[in-house]
Amino acid sequence: MIDNRSKYFVFVPFCLLAQAYQAEGLVKYEWVSSIKPFVKLLIDNDINIIQMPCTESTYNNSLIRKPMGLKKYDTLKFNTHCENIANLVAEEIKEIINSNYKVIAILGIENSPSCCVNYIYTNHGNEKRKGLFIQKLYDKINCYNIPFIGINRKHINKSLKELEELIEAIKTKE
Repeated sequence: MIDNRSKYFVFVPFCLLAQAYQAEGLVKYEWVSSIKPFVKLLIDNDINIIQMPCTESTYNNSLIRKPMGLKKYDTLKFNTHCENIANLVAEEIKEIINSNYKVIAILGIENSPSCCVNYIYTNHGNEKRKGLFIQKLYDKINCYNIPFIGINRKHINKSLKELEELIEAIKTKE
């Protein structure tokens, strides 16, 4: 019997597939449950989707929460929580790679205090840096050279194109 499973993976923030996990008032665009262009792209290209835990909702033990900026989350307790989750995700990534599969990207949500890749919102405006969780995950798996792509929900075309190009490059190599 032929094993026809896809050997390609993308890790996504929990809220990419379940926007109800966003803090109240942040889901303002046309996608009320999942950010469909990314989900559709991954499904249409037979990419395995791994949903990373939501560090903010698991920290607060609540789906319902007000938006809190970096200053409120950048505490020893929350950073330890992010470190623990980053350890779990990094171990899963290592297992996938050791099984001769490929993690083609890790997606984040821009402006998130936990999951941004490029720009985080602070009380002083946007700052170029990774979110608390994404930075810890990046530090643990940097040796694998997996691209991190930040999704800006207002302007998704740039990050969507970046992911499309990664997928196309893989298909070209096959």
